[in-house]
Order: sequence, then C-alpha cells, then structure tokens
Amino acid sequence: MSELPADIVLRVDDLRTHFEAGDRVAKSVDGVSFDVRRGETVAVVGESGSGKSVTSLSIMRLLSAPGRIVGGDILYRASDDRVLDLAKLPEKAMRGIRGREIAMIFQEPMTSLNPLYTIGDQIMEMVQLHEPVSRAEARRRAKRMLELVEIPAADRRLDEYPHQMSGGMRQRAMIALALACNPKLLIADEPTTALDVTIQAQILDLLRRLQAEIGMSILFITHNLGVVAEIAHDVVVMYAGRVVEKASVDALFDNQKHPYTRGLLACIPNATRDRAPTGERMRLNPIPGSVPSILALPAGCSFAPRCSLVTSECESNPSLLVAGPDHLSRCWRHETL
Repeated sequence: MSELPADIVLRVDDLRTHFEAGDRVAKSVDGVSFDVRRGETVAVVGESGSGKSVTSLSIMRLLSAPGRIVGGDILYRASDDRVLDLAKLPEKAMRGIRGREIAMIFQEPMTSLNPLYTIGDQIMEMVQLHEPVSRAEARRRAKRMLELVEIPAADRRLDEYPHQMSGGMRQRAMIALALACNPKLLIADEPTTALDVTIQAQILDLLRRLQAEIGMSILFITHNLGVVAEIAHDVVVMYAGRVVEKASVDALFDNQKHPYTRGLLACIPNATRDRAPTGERMRLNPIPGSVPSILALPAGCSFAPRCSLVTSECESNPSLLVAGPDHLSRCWRHETL
C-alpha cells in the first residue's frame, strides 16, 4: 500500500497525460504534482489550454481517446482508509469510486444533466447505483439533497426537467446530484463560469457552507483568480501543461513568484487600482501573446516568449524552485519578483 499522510485526501504525483496521434504527441499534463488536504479547497488555475481540465479528467479517469495517462500516481485515501492509486485502478473498481467517493460538477449543467429525465430521477439513480435503498427512500434522499442546496419547493422541483430550471438552479441541482452519496472529494470544473456575478457568488457561498457542514475536500478548476480568492486554501497555477507556481492563497496574492501569475492578477479589474489620479479609467495590462500549442512548445521555459523578464537562463526550463515557505515557482528569476 502506498504511503499517504493522514491529512491528505488526494495526492497527484508527477502526473503525465498525453494525447497521441501517429507520431505526434501532445503533453497536455506534464509532471503535475499537488496535494488536497482533508476539508480544504485547492484551486487549479490557468488559461484555456493550460491542462487544468485534463488534470481533473485524468483524476476521474474520464479521458477520451486518444488521451491516456502515461505516468505518475493519483493516490486517494478512500472512506475505508485504504490508499488507492487511481491511475492504475481497474475500470470496474473505478466505477465504484466515481459518484460515491469522488464526484464532479461541470461548467454547464445542461450538457451534464440528462434532458430526458427529471432532476429527481437522476439523483435517485445515483443513490440507487451506489446504495441498496428502495425507490421511496431514494426519492426522500433526493428531496433532502435539493433542500440542502437551497432549491425552494424541493418536492415539486424533483419532477422538473433540467430545461425548466434557471442556470443557477440547474447548477444547484448538479451539486445536489454530485453530493447525493456524500463523497469525500468534489471536483468542480469551472462551476461558476456560465453564471452571472450574483448567482456566481451564491454558488461559491453554497460550496463553502456545504464544505463546512459535510467536511468534504474540493478541487476547484478555474481561470478566474478572483473566484480563487473567495474559496481556496491553496493554489496551483498551470501553464502549457505544467505547474508554474504553488502556494497558499494568501502567499500567492501577497507575493507572486512567477511572472505568469503576476500577469493573471494584473488582468483582474479593480475599481481603485484601475483609475488614474485624475479619476480617468486606466487600461488593463493583458498578458501579450497566447498560450503556445502543446504540439509546438518553445525550448526551455514555455512562458518565455510572453515574458518581459526573459533572460538567456530561460532557454532551459527549471524545476519547481523553493520561493518561500510552502511556496514553489518554476522561474529562474523568482527572487527578483
């Protein structure tokens, strides 16, 4: 049995996920490592194409062909205290983990919820798939779950179809479905991106409350550092398939040690910061360029073509360097930041 500290629910260690087509290999996840502690939230942040969603799908073993895990470990502490390597678990055993031990919610519930079945039927199916309960008991559980996520008139809503709910209510229903079997770990992949700001705040408040009540851990996938500040304990910043910075949320926001992270924060609108002394609005400073193709990564540091601090050192790619207490950076110049 693999070793795992008692407070760690999930340890991703040197995970490598590739998409192969002939002689072309896309290293979508390239040596990613992080821990998720019991009852805490880890946010994985990055632009589209950074590898954050592929990381979450790798953990759940839901990769579509030709994607496959080619190396690394995904260690998970199950409810019976066994430590399982999800990367190597047989598919039959993995089906017993999904939904019951580890659940996942997605950005757009309309593509995740079945439009042909009522919300109640979908939650009941999840409960009966993993637990030997009657249909009547499964319906009672489904109603309790809708009440838990603060959906009003839960008894009536059980018989509604996804299209009959608003976007915010569908996301709440998706959370109810994910939590129906009381999982230890919830993976939330961009769960608030498709929602307006008010509903987004309500969903974040709901996740925080449920975490406090249930004690679950959360792996929160997002491109929005503003959301990260609201919900995370620790942050993993990804770029072009690699982790470029890891730190506690306070350390990351107080003192970024990678120019990419600093650039992401500079892109967040701020009513005070973004006004000149005259009161006029100042322009945001977006990161120049775009994320390189995974099929054509530059030699050395992948961020170098977009970085204002680039030097000859950046022609070679550093490993994650210690930049402070529990703070790692993949930048040769982290001490100057």
